[in-house]
Amino acid sequence: MTLFNRITSNFYKTSYILIYVIVGIFVINKDIIYYPDSYTFLDMAFNHSPVYCTFLYVLTTIFGDNFELPLILSQFGIIVLATRFFLKSLNKVFKIHAVGLLFVQLILLAPCVYLHFLCNSILTEAISYSLFLIIFSYALKMFVEEELSYIYKICAILFLLILTRGQFTAIIPVLILTVAYLIFKNKTIAKNYKFLIILIALPFITSLTEKVYNKVVFGYYVNNAMNYVHLISSPFYIANEDDINLFDEEDEKTYFKLIYDSLYEAELTRDQNLSFETDDYQFYQQNFTKICNKRIYKLGLEFFELKELNYYEQNISLNKLCSKMVFPLIKQNFKIWSILVFKNLKNSFSSFKQLLMFLMLFAYGLFYLRKRNNNTYKFIVLAILFMLANNMLIALVVHSIKRYIFYFDWVIFAVIILLFNEVLKKNTTHEF
Repeated sequence: MTLFNRITSNFYKTSYILIYVIVGIFVINKDIIYYPDSYTFLDMAFNHSPVYCTFLYVLTTIFGDNFELPLILSQFGIIVLATRFFLKSLNKVFKIHAVGLLFVQLILLAPCVYLHFLCNSILTEAISYSLFLIIFSYALKMFVEEELSYIYKICAILFLLILTRGQFTAIIPVLILTVAYLIFKNKTIAKNYKFLIILIALPFITSLTEKVYNKVVFGYYVNNAMNYVHLISSPFYIANEDDINLFDEEDEKTYFKLIYDSLYEAELTRDQNLSFETDDYQFYQQNFTKICNKRIYKLGLEFFELKELNYYEQNISLNKLCSKMVFPLIKQNFKIWSILVFKNLKNSFSSFKQLLMFLMLFAYGLFYLRKRNNNTYKFIVLAILFMLANNMLIALVVHSIKRYIFYFDWVIFAVIILLFNEVLKKNTTHEF
């Protein structure tokens, strides 16, 4: 190695460390950020992440009221470890020039210092972001090396991730598809079918674990009870007054009238919104918490409180009631609901043009993957499949705000770097 190359290599290594140091200084000097959900996580409230609540419980037990700085340092440390693992995995597969790796490093750390402030926030994203980066790294290794034993590590981390943020159940079908592709490609069904069984069983295992957690902590052997409350929000938004006739049971009719009348009085129905000449989805997104949290949820709890149920029983009964009502409402207004979901999906990609760009990029990667079996195309296909799966689930259930979809902000930058990797590295690589 020439003197110039040694100097250049040391410069890149120093820059790599310096980026972590600068971000760390920024993070430490910024106060902890409390959101409305933060207090419920600290209180280990019902319907909240078992993993993140336990994580906070351990820190508050050890440090008491002085937990804030240890929490910031812990969350920053987890992100540093995950980022380092991701970059090393990427470099091992693609031998990326150091400039490209530094750029990816900056993109990965951006949520720590901009918009989300992950390390300083008491929210599940603070650790779910890191867990996802590790899972993607292992999934990429599995796809590239065609080594299915990575599934054990993937499932162990995905178990924690789903119990931190349930939205990541969406990537299980992508993993099943990837494993099935590798099994059929290599004709190893008899030897490797067990990995498909493990992936299929994972949602049931996480569901069982969540029930056990709720039994131990709250005394009720149930899953968290907000899934259908969220899912019914868009059907209620587009519902008409006559939709009450879809229901036969008295509780269903009474609850529908309670929620619809409240939405109508607050001018939060889709029909009323159309008269304001505002896009129906944008109105829905801007008012989601007023529709879901303040009405469907809170009024629902009050509805069951009148039946002399305790807080936990109110949540459980409300979720059960919503589960019976949601599909008749979707079926009744299916065309409008489908359009709203598509707009939600489009918004998750910022615009229709960007959605189309990712779909075209996916088609491009899939086409050339079949022809060349190139690792870059494997990366493109896997990353965009993960992104599509996540965003589609979000579009179906809630509103596509940034905190649910920022996990993939790095994808397009990484793709660009990989596509131009040969130009960037010019036959030279640098190990960090």
